[in-house]
Amino acid sequence: MSPQTLPAASPTRSQLIRLSREESAPRWSWTRLTWPAAAVAAGGAVLGFLQPWDSVHSEPAHSVHERTNAARAVNVELPSPAETSNITLPATIRPWQTTTLHSRVTGYLTAWHVDLGAKVKAGDVLAELETPELDQEVAEGVAQAAEATAAAVQAQAERAEAEAELSVALAQLARVQSEVELARTQLARREKLVYRHAIAQEEFDTFEKQFEARTADVAAAEADVARRRTSLQTRAAVIAARQATAQSRQANVERLKELQGFKRIVAPFSGVVTRRSAEVGMLVTAGTEPLYVVEDMSRVRVQVSVPQSNATRIRVGVPATVSLPESTGKATPASVTRISSSIDSTNRTMLAEIELENSSVGLQPGSYVQVTLSAPQQNTGWTIPANTLQMRIDGPHVAVVGSNGQLELRSVKLGRDLGGRVQVLDGIQGDEQLVVNPTDDLVSGSQVEVKSKPEVAQR
Repeated sequence: MSPQTLPAASPTRSQLIRLSREESAPRWSWTRLTWPAAAVAAGGAVLGFLQPWDSVHSEPAHSVHERTNAARAVNVELPSPAETSNITLPATIRPWQTTTLHSRVTGYLTAWHVDLGAKVKAGDVLAELETPELDQEVAEGVAQAAEATAAAVQAQAERAEAEAELSVALAQLARVQSEVELARTQLARREKLVYRHAIAQEEFDTFEKQFEARTADVAAAEADVARRRTSLQTRAAVIAARQATAQSRQANVERLKELQGFKRIVAPFSGVVTRRSAEVGMLVTAGTEPLYVVEDMSRVRVQVSVPQSNATRIRVGVPATVSLPESTGKATPASVTRISSSIDSTNRTMLAEIELENSSVGLQPGSYVQVTLSAPQQNTGWTIPANTLQMRIDGPHVAVVGSNGQLELRSVKLGRDLGGRVQVLDGIQGDEQLVVNPTDDLVSGSQVEVKSKPEVAQR
């Protein structure tokens, strides 16, 4: 049986009255509900924020205690003996030999034969000069030397003549001395005869006057001999002076000829020309203009200025490495060759030299290099990594892990700063396990766990 469609029922009186009341009542908008809804939402957010806090505080006490006592995993390092320390210092490469070549003579440069960067050997001619004034001085010096030599020969001849005249004077003296003896004998005989009245007095007086004359002749002859001997000595002095003059002028000639040899500029040793200022036709004044600079690069000197604080630890033979900052190759091993053993008062450093063979290395003089010196330590102690230190208000500390895993903050006395490591003078024994990068929340008594134990350092 199919359902039948019923007609819609008409509203009753009471329903009509309720509908009329609803239409006459005031209407509420969404705007009037905004602030109460916002207040309700804020209250819900506060309750949501407080709920986790309540849950944390409601966590059981035994779980909080377990989380606090959980061991923290840490990395540790061990001290190393402070026997040597590496000191890295700036240094400069110097050539084994270097010289600036000047001209020893004044003249005009006629030719140059080598240019910048040329390799030369000892004795190679680098440039040539023309010296007309020097050539004239040589010719004049030769003439003056010849004149002085002739004067010396003349003085020797005059001396020979004086010697001959002295011989004549000596012979004359001998003759008059003989005549004096004869006159003395005759006078003595005449004196006896006049006493016997055998001869007249006038004859005796004649012989007496002759004797006196002969005696005067002897005195005159002796004076002449003395004069000629003095003249002979004078001639000898004249000869010596003229010979000295001749030698001096000859030496001047030799000097000028030696200067003529400097008309060629030659290399004093084998090396490389690092500078050339010689130009054809330039007027060169002796000892003023530098013409060439030659450097011997077969070996180099690495000069490093060691600060005064490290100077006492640097000795000949201390191991070192030389490296170029821009080079990617390995550092060159070497050792300190020589030291100045004196502190420069201007910069308070000591000069040390490292000698290197450069035939295959190819180091360029004047380059900046870094030298690392493995200097021995003077004071006993230990070195520790710099990242194991913890700086506190009361000084530096290290975090030491005990055998039971408990942490101990220990004060240490520091020595030299060696870069990546620091010298410790007091506070550790050398077998401690030091926490790497200790944080501020680590306190003595904390329980930690070591990830890996390094090997114990030996002295």
